[in-house]
Amino acid sequence: MALLQIQKSKNMKKNLATKSEFGCDFCNRSFIRETTMAKHICENKRRWQDKDLKGNRIAFHAWINFYARHTPTKKQKTYLDFIKSSYYLAFVKFGHYCVNVNAINIGRYADWLLSNQIKIDKWISDTNYTTFIIEYLREEDPLDAIHRSIETLIKISKDEGIESKDGLRYGPVNRVCYEISKGKISPWLLYQSESGLGFLASMDETQQQMVLDYIDPERWAIKFKRDSHRIAEVKELLTHAGF
Repeated sequence: MALLQIQKSKNMKKNLATKSEFGCDFCNRSFIRETTMAKHICENKRRWQDKDLKGNRIAFHAWINFYARHTPTKKQKTYLDFIKSSYYLAFVKFGHYCVNVNAINIGRYADWLLSNQIKIDKWISDTNYTTFIIEYLREEDPLDAIHRSIETLIKISKDEGIESKDGLRYGPVNRVCYEISKGKISPWLLYQSESGLGFLASMDETQQQMVLDYIDPERWAIKFKRDSHRIAEVKELLTHAGF
């Protein structure tokens, strides 16, 4: 009888061990079969599986920056901490918004949002992004602006089957205006190159209204006067590139 009880006790322990052998690291749920555990998808596991998406990577870095600004601790945060955060969904929405609008200098944009104390649920606002672009275009280094602008025009030219230096001369005007409104083509290029000035002169009234806030002639005239020491360098680069 005693031996039978001992054997039953061993069997019970074995069964318990088997039942708890396969567990989800994200929600602590246990499964009898490994195959069942492998198929199991809880919310935190799904979030972990999405970690390599571009929008999620942007979200994680923005969250790290947010956390560093708002908490005194210096403990390094991990992606596991991120997926458990109550802010996870809001930051992921921001990350994918940046991907969808092909945002420029996302790190600077996130810093701008934090510095201006904009609530996280407003980070995917087109109005906020537009305000940032207009400010950023006036503050960035002109060589960075020229580099991004030329890359954008090369892409347009490739799509249109024309030479890269002719993107402003023969490219579709509406598309160029759209890229200006997204901050992809800088006033540094438009005002400091022959092809840029020619493009501005070719726009109709509707197109002018579309880009006016981004290329505001009065504000940029003041900026060029203030940064006159950079103009020669910019013109030389644009001339060399064929613009």
